[in-house]
Amino acid sequence: MMKKTVVALALLATTASAFAADSVDVRVIGTIVPAACTPALTGGGVVDYGTIKADTISATDYTVLPEKQVSFAITCDAPAKVALIASNGRTGSLAGVPETANGAGRSPVNLFGLSAVGAVGLGMEGTSQVGGYGVRIDSSTVTADGVAVDSLRADRNAGYADSPWVKDSYSGIVYSPNYQRLTTWAATGTTTPVAFTTLSGQLGVQAYINKGSELDLSKPVHLDGLTTITLYYM
Repeated sequence: MMKKTVVALALLATTASAFAADSVDVRVIGTIVPAACTPALTGGGVVDYGTIKADTISATDYTVLPEKQVSFAITCDAPAKVALIASNGRTGSLAGVPETANGAGRSPVNLFGLSAVGAVGLGMEGTSQVGGYGVRIDSSTVTADGVAVDSLRADRNAGYADSPWVKDSYSGIVYSPNYQRLTTWAATGTTTPVAFTTLSGQLGVQAYINKGSELDLSKPVHLDGLTTITLYYM
């Protein structure tokens, strides 16, 4: 049976090739793309806490480090409406609390002066979680084409429609402990994303270190957080 099938297919192929085609297709193709936008961070995107002395780490509580800020910008070659989405490159390493499906969790300490902030992990040292950190595009510093703007947020939940844009009340924090968060900007007092060619502001990071009793502080412990910021065109 297999041999007959192969022969039949060969015969059909040979027969078809004996006829000359009397038509030809013309295809018109191309892609319309939005303006190209490029995000950038000063210092190559590295937030360096430098050397932290082991004797400053609490043995029984989390140690909160000060916020550090670097300059953040988005530059587009034509006016564009974009949002950003942050993703965690160190899943499974958030200290003290579980992570949800989006790779973030609810910080066990106040960050940026707020409670219940979405946070992600600082990597692992052996089998120990080093700590966690939050990230924000500081709402008070953001301008679009030189004009101050409001920060907006919307949340995504797998299997459900995106939530509407609302004015952000979390100081521009880019991680949600429950959903994938989108962040964008609007003219002051509105909730409609604004198109811009240049947006600038300060990106802030605030970290905390796990309880010293959970870490081997007799040797160096390395902070190794990684967040990827992706632009989402609207």
